[in-house]
Amino acid sequence: MKGLIRNNFYTVESSLKATLLLSFAASLVLTIAAMITGNSSNLLSLIVSANLVGYGSLATTLIQKDAASKWNKFELTMPVSRKDVVTARYISSLLYVLIGTFVSIVSAFVFHLATGSLNWDRAGYGFAFGIGFALSLPTFMIPLVISFGTDKTEPFMLVSIIAGLVLFFGSSVVTGSFLNASEHADFIFRLSYVAFSIVLFVVSYLFSCWLYKKKELN
Repeated sequence: MKGLIRNNFYTVESSLKATLLLSFAASLVLTIAAMITGNSSNLLSLIVSANLVGYGSLATTLIQKDAASKWNKFELTMPVSRKDVVTARYISSLLYVLIGTFVSIVSAFVFHLATGSLNWDRAGYGFAFGIGFALSLPTFMIPLVISFGTDKTEPFMLVSIIAGLVLFFGSSVVTGSFLNASEHADFIFRLSYVAFSIVLFVVSYLFSCWLYKKKELN
């Protein structure tokens, strides 16, 4: 299992390094822009959500690179089970999101030191959307790839992105219709959206394990 997770990180090593550099550079530029324009709240939300989405997309990069290298043809020759393969992929996806969360927290802290302001409400939206959307990418893409093969990763990635956006805006509409009169409607929406995204991630993992056990490998 550890070997599979380590291999997943080796596979996206160059993309991870590029994402790290890009995220810190973008955070620096947006922080400077906030200092100049005084529009700190919206830019902070953008920094947080963009960081999380960027690291979450590493899960799709992993699937694309595995497909290009035909790794799925060889990984089961190792002393691992099919469940181990799926578990390692979901754990890796979760670790990418956790890295993005850590980088976003650091970026928000630096942003606060530089601008002297920190809008917790906007930051909360950034973290909620970023975490939920980042989790939705592997949630939808992994079972699609297992079901239909690795030769259609680009369309599956597009479907996953659309599904993630629909999940976010759909959750906003559904919860908004019930929470309009609530004093803490925004907080409840953010919390419920992230919680639902986590539940879907777990359900997707269980479904993918079942699919991969049933799948005939060519």
